[in-house]
Amino acid sequence: MIICVDIGNTNIDFGFFDDEDRFLFRERIPTARVEEILSLWKRLRESKVVSSVELVLLASVRPAIDEELASFVKKAFRISPKRAGREFGIPICSRVERPEKVGVDRLINAWEAHRRTKAATVVASFGTAIVIDAVDSRGEFVGGTIGPGLRIQAAALHEKCAQLPLVDPVPYVDPIGRNTEHAMSVGLFHGTVGAAQHIIRQLGEALGGRAHVLATGGDASRLAPFLPAIHEVVPNLTLEGLLHAWRAGGSGR
Repeated sequence: MIICVDIGNTNIDFGFFDDEDRFLFRERIPTARVEEILSLWKRLRESKVVSSVELVLLASVRPAIDEELASFVKKAFRISPKRAGREFGIPICSRVERPEKVGVDRLINAWEAHRRTKAATVVASFGTAIVIDAVDSRGEFVGGTIGPGLRIQAAALHEKCAQLPLVDPVPYVDPIGRNTEHAMSVGLFHGTVGAAQHIIRQLGEALGGRAHVLATGGDASRLAPFLPAIHEVVPNLTLEGLLHAWRAGGSGR
């Protein structure tokens, strides 16, 4: 059994793979409740889903939690986790001004996206932040854009505007808001769609006009139906990319 862990700003995703690198299932806990990992492990152990764990891979944008999980892995499995960007690198050339500042999750997504398409690719991650990156036909990471995700935008309106409620943005067929919640949802959801569509088009043109477009992240399945430029939604792009990057680095078969 192999466990790949993606430690994000909002959630921690655990991807479980068999010894043939086949994806089995995913578990998720909120990053703010990292202590729930103990109850998660107890549940999995009692169900006998996890019989033996030989390898644990971590990708993290939260260093403090990274250390906490690494400590747990050592105690639970008596092995040290392999951390992307530390114990092993992501085999992608980064052609940006400061490559060392690029988040490991962005590099993993870019590398895995190109591994799948073998072509110029735009990879859009719709999560806490909306990150839309470009990979050229040679498989080199050339940069991208970072903006606020749906829930950050909704929270900002609620916190900064005294009379606006907190909403969970959903699409409406009627583009004219008939009440405050409706108006906010239309503005947030379709505003995000419009911005993403524009950015995807711009990056595609910068890559030569024939880019493949992959989407991932918690809100990808919600937004993708309104973004015809997206060719495929890959929910486990980061988890699978983490394992494939480890293999490609000469650390496995």
